[in-house]
Amino acid sequence: MSSTEKVTIECSGQCGCAVTLRKSKVRNARYYLCNSKDHGHLCEAKLPPLPPGMVRPLEINAASCFWRYTDEWADHETAAAVWLARRYLAIAICQEAIKKANTTDDLYRTLA
Repeated sequence: MSSTEKVTIECSGQCGCAVTLRKSKVRNARYYLCNSKDHGHLCEAKLPPLPPGMVRPLEINAASCFWRYTDEWADHETAAAVWLARRYLAIAICQEAIKKANTTDDLYRTLA
């Protein structure tokens, strides 16, 4: 096998973006997304949902400007970290909702 053998990576979001690299620079991935400023968020939205118990690590600029996504089963430590992160996110969302409700109440009291 030649060290200059090339492989073309296409965006899994089916936007038409592609990049050609040396095969030695490319690692196996479940998905590669282009991360384009124009439509990268649309490509990311096309990723299928994860089955319960799996995580989706990503590697930024894994193939030129493409992001590499892999789906894998979460080990005990990762599952605990995900659970804790979701808990903190839920707390933050509740705090923001309370703050917004209090601001709205203050506005109504001022107008009354």
